[in-house]
Parts: sequence; C-alpha cells; structure tokens
Amino acid sequence: MEMEELVLNKKRNVKLSAWIQNVGGEFGSLKKRPAVLILPGGAYSACSDREAEPVASAYAKGGFQAFILRYSIGEHKTWPNPLDDYEQAMEFVIENAEKWHVDTKRIAVVGFSAGGHLAACAATIAKHKPAAAILGYAVLKKAICDFCQPGLPYPVENVDQNTAPCFLFATRDDNVVEISNTLDFEQKLAECAIQFESHIYSYGNHGFSTGEVYLNDMDICPRAKRWVSDSIEWLGEVWGRFTAEGFGKPIVCRTLNSDCEPMLSLDCTVSHLKKQNEKVQELLAELFARIDHVIEKRFGGSSAAKELVSNYKMKVLLQMFSIPEEIVESLDGQLRKIRNIK
Repeated sequence: MEMEELVLNKKRNVKLSAWIQNVGGEFGSLKKRPAVLILPGGAYSACSDREAEPVASAYAKGGFQAFILRYSIGEHKTWPNPLDDYEQAMEFVIENAEKWHVDTKRIAVVGFSAGGHLAACAATIAKHKPAAAILGYAVLKKAICDFCQPGLPYPVENVDQNTAPCFLFATRDDNVVEISNTLDFEQKLAECAIQFESHIYSYGNHGFSTGEVYLNDMDICPRAKRWVSDSIEWLGEVWGRFTAEGFGKPIVCRTLNSDCEPMLSLDCTVSHLKKQNEKVQELLAELFARIDHVIEKRFGGSSAAKELVSNYKMKVLLQMFSIPEEIVESLDGQLRKIRNIK
C-alpha cells in the first residue's frame, strides 16, 4: 500500500490523505477498486483522528482505496468552505482515478457527526454527488446544525429524488446528536424512495468511530462495530459485489424503484410501465395479461388488490411467477434501451 498526503488549500490547512492499494500482479485481473472519501467529525472545530486512519484501515481491509479529507475547521469553517473542500477533493480523486486505480462510479463518502453533516450535504446538494453516502451519528437537523455553526444547511430539508443512496448508523441514547437526526433523515429518504439502510444500536456513546474497544472508553453496544462490514455488504448490493474479477451485478437500485431513472427497466413498478409508450405495451402485453388474470382468479378482480400489485416492481412479480432467468434478463435488457416517460 502506498500513502500520500496532499495539501489542497494551504491557507485553510485542508489536506487529503490517500491510502492506495495496487491492482494487477497478485491481484490478478483486478484493474479498479471502489473508494471511500472519509470526513472525520469534530463539530467543525477539529477533525478527529479517531474517525480518520482507523476508518481508512477498516475499508482498506475490504479492498477499498481510502481517502481522508481534513476539511476547513475553526476560523476557516464558515460555510461553504467545507463543502468547497469536499468538491475539490472529489475532483482531485476523479482526475487521478487512473493513477490511483479508482472506479469513479463507485466512490462513497463516509462522514461522522459534523463530518456526517458534510457527507449528507454531499449526498443532497453537492455538484459532485458521491455514488453513496455512509452517515455515522450525523448532524442533520436545524438545532444541532445551528449549534455547530450558524448558516449551515439542514440536510433533512434537502433530501429529494436526486439524493445518493445512504447507509446510516447511530446509537439510541446518543446524548450529543439526538437520534431524531437519523430517524427524520431516513424518513425523508423513504418518502423520496431513495435506497437506504439504517442501524440504530441500543446504547453507546457519541463518536464511537468503528466501535473497536481501543477507541472507546465508555460502554458501547458490542454490535456497533458491525456497521463497517454491514456498510461494505450494502455497497455491494447497491454497486455490485466487489470480487477478484471486478464487480458483480447490483441487487438494488439507487431508488426504491426505477420509475424516476432516465431509462426503463424491470425495476420499474407495474403502474409506471403501463403508462409507457406502445412499444413497452407490446413488449409486456403477455405479462400484463397474466397479472390481470391472477388478480381476477385469486382476488375476484379486487380494486385493492389491483392497487397493491400496481406498486410492485415488475421484476418481483416475474420472480413470483417463476419466469426463467434468461427471459427476465432479455426483457430487462430491452427495457433499458427505452427512454423513460416520467
């Protein structure tokens, strides 16, 4: 592994540390790796070392290229300086992607507390949105945002259908950042149909980093340190599992369904596909007829049943009907060539 430290802004002491692993050679056909950009917490007054190198090490173990951004703090913390630092760091990683063997479609931001606020802003309002955001006991609501620094945006209020998929974790009894920050944020993600996973551990202190005992002098739920491996597995579902041969196929979409994506797919809901052009109606005519037949036979054509099924993703119904995988892949491939009429 090679390590580099780069100064992005000398006046504000903004630094980017890069933990770079090789590809090829003993890694066989591996040519690119996923990456994480880590944003430590510290109330915008400091950047915690406990939420920097230990986190980079944990993701490096999972095969990721890891970057630590020590963004503007203290006298330089005035917004939007930290967000500008994030944008510059992302641009730098993207520009050096070939040198650092980074898959630019698979860069996640990982933020803690105030760094979680910055990561949430990256996921919601940044120019260079990450492909996913991992938010640890993050500052997300008005009261705590104003406490950290007047003038900060409130991420909970900025969630929309363009927000990046999010993985959230916190402890139920956090006495620094109230759990409502995480709960309200995930509720907004659900309302906007954005893909997310959330873990609220039963007890523990604020700022527990990776949850390892040596990083915590207070009692913490022993399951809390599972968030690292859980987040890596979740990224595998969103991006495709990272293997020695590269990346597999994603299991879930950026959104709960693909109704808002540029192109159609079997991850769109039945009701949405029924609104599409004549070509789509012809392609899926037999399936629509089969769905109507099942509703009529099992539920007597119930309007409630029709409404329920119309909100299913078409792929889910095909699995319920035991449609052969080759047919599913063929239909999905054809739909992905057709532009979505929203």
